[in-house]
Amino acid sequence: MKKKSSLLAILLQAFYLLLITTPALVSIVYIIFHPYLFSHPPSVFMGELKFNCTYELLLIANFYTFYLLLFPRFVKTQRLGLFVFLSLLATLVTIGFAALLIKIHPFMGYVNKSFSVQLANVSILIIMNPLYACGIAAITSWVTERHQRQQMEKINLETNLALLKAQINPHFLFNTLNNIDVLIEKDAAAASTYLKKLSDILRFTLYESPAETVALSEEIKYIGQYIELQKIRTSNADFVSFTVEGDTGNLRIAPMLFIPFIENAFKHAINKKISNAIEVRIVIKDDKQVNFYCSNAFDAGDKLLQPNSGLGLELIKSRLSLLYPNKYEMDINKSNDRFTVTLAVNLHDN
Repeated sequence: MKKKSSLLAILLQAFYLLLITTPALVSIVYIIFHPYLFSHPPSVFMGELKFNCTYELLLIANFYTFYLLLFPRFVKTQRLGLFVFLSLLATLVTIGFAALLIKIHPFMGYVNKSFSVQLANVSILIIMNPLYACGIAAITSWVTERHQRQQMEKINLETNLALLKAQINPHFLFNTLNNIDVLIEKDAAAASTYLKKLSDILRFTLYESPAETVALSEEIKYIGQYIELQKIRTSNADFVSFTVEGDTGNLRIAPMLFIPFIENAFKHAINKKISNAIEVRIVIKDDKQVNFYCSNAFDAGDKLLQPNSGLGLELIKSRLSLLYPNKYEMDINKSNDRFTVTLAVNLHDN
């Protein structure tokens, strides 16, 4: 589909360029066949060819100013006031160059007409040019965005299914419920609290995660509950470190964006007797950027590649690229005994 949208853009531009360059091509035909078809000397057609070529290069430059610069930078970002101002400026500058061109190489069909009439005639295409450029840009942009939405829906579906398999599976539920069952005899109040956390996790995964975004505060709450449930499996209070810095405010984020890394950390941090075997840190900066840090100790003899376990690194990267294009940075580092993931996501305008 991406190739099709690129092909569509190329075909539309090729059609435009063919229309624009037709007068110059006609002039070339005139020059080639003038001895047989016309009484005008070839110099007349050469003058016309110079005018046509220069005028068409001017139109093409104007076209790509709108197509490559003004439309993507100002229309797609909804800075319409600045777009209108720069469009008028670009059009006036182009008309100014056209006026200079008429003075130097007057078009043969307009030689006997006044300068204002000549300028008015050549200005018609200059004024229409932005409409062609923005129209083609809008069509190709729509096709591309439609493809991206379809891809996003596909990735989100695959992600949700993978998350459900990773988190809501018989093994996870059995271990959690078994741990809560054991805890009932020791501390019924604590067992009730953990059961409530499990209920909240199931509710979040089933009902909140299908949404495009959730409140960042809810996402962090979900992570905290997940970590608390995992901590039941060890008596080491320092096994996991989880900290949150900054104010979540009204920020929203794609659901379950960080949990695959945390799930992966618990899967590979086998030694539950060491302190800070797993470190999870979330920092909110400037009311728009979230920095996620997850590090876990692991057995150096573990042959399983951590990045490919759980949800899958490629699927995570695809989801990030679709949800936050050019708005995230991720670094994964695997040392001798520690696996670390750092992820910074800009949530502005999301």
